[in-house]
Amino acid sequence: MTSASIGYANAARTLASLTQQRATGELTFSSRDLQWKLYFFHGRLVYGTGSLHRVRRWYRTVRQVYPNLKVSCVPQEEPWEYHLLSYQVTQSHLSVSQAQTIIKASLQEVLFSLVSNPVLTSDWYSMQRFALKDNAALSLLLSSSQVEEVLEQSQTLWKQWKALELDALSPYRSPILKQSFLDNQPDGVPLPDKLNPFLTGQHTLWDIASHAQRPITAVTRFILPWVQQGAIALEEVPDLPPLAGPTQCPTTAVGRRKRPVIACIDDSPTVGQVLATILEPAGYRVVNIQDPLSGIATLVKHKPDLIFLDLVMPDTSGYNLCSFLRKTPAFQNTPIIILTSQDGLIDRTRARLAGASDFLTKPPEPQNMISLVQSYLGTVMPVSRL
Repeated sequence: MTSASIGYANAARTLASLTQQRATGELTFSSRDLQWKLYFFHGRLVYGTGSLHRVRRWYRTVRQVYPNLKVSCVPQEEPWEYHLLSYQVTQSHLSVSQAQTIIKASLQEVLFSLVSNPVLTSDWYSMQRFALKDNAALSLLLSSSQVEEVLEQSQTLWKQWKALELDALSPYRSPILKQSFLDNQPDGVPLPDKLNPFLTGQHTLWDIASHAQRPITAVTRFILPWVQQGAIALEEVPDLPPLAGPTQCPTTAVGRRKRPVIACIDDSPTVGQVLATILEPAGYRVVNIQDPLSGIATLVKHKPDLIFLDLVMPDTSGYNLCSFLRKTPAFQNTPIIILTSQDGLIDRTRARLAGASDFLTKPPEPQNMISLVQSYLGTVMPVSRL
């Protein structure tokens, strides 16, 4: 864990650095009694949350994309919003693009709130076992360019907010029509009738902006004259109650299928651990074999659906072992992917002649490896879990 007092510019650099490092864990920003959490998986953003009106924000962002979405279960894991979106995607209630739209809309509001605080304290918690357990969840991760785009939008929105001299107001407050105004309405611009339903203390400025499908700056600027006139008060309101439903979303029929087995034949235990870290969260089971000669019995026992094979090993070469496996009936049709740092044309050609299905260089990029495995084994979607 690291902790430091930083400004917004450094916060942006922190996000970029975590992406470059392919970091996995939780980044927390704090300012007085407020807190924001950003979750990362191999440098890609999982989700962003803020301590203010978390449930309200969920309903707002979902309503913009899918007004009729019904929540039949609530995950226990954090961030629950992301797991719920992942579950809805596996159930075909949401598309990947719809879920990402919701994630980005929520993130923009969280970052808008974050950038409005000039001094922030950051804490990073590295979680090596922090893993996503289904490919639907992996497909929702935001790339560095997507995060940068949302960050720029939030910063632009905040600059507009300040330019309109609204920085003394909080969009998390709720406009309420004062009784004194109703009893003795002064001369001035009358309140539009369409605004009255939102002046009951049940809707925040964010809520009204979402309903009107207008920027928060435009909605606040529209209401401001009546606030200054004393007709409307902006008051704090609590968050909505937590989502109700079963404590854990049920496993889908696809999720109950047996996990595909992937064997990693490499004399280095580190390589096997890296592959397990990448592939097991994606729904596959990894069997590590460090001694290729005595490991044949392990291969026969587990009958892997795919094999990763190192080229350079102490007692034999990957080429010889690949040729041997291709002559063995049990593995004649098993995808064999050569995994090595030797990425030359001669190496690729020799690997093909030995019967290799594909070639992947070390160190493997997580998303490339997952995509390559999926091209041979298809997509598996067990229950998502962080």
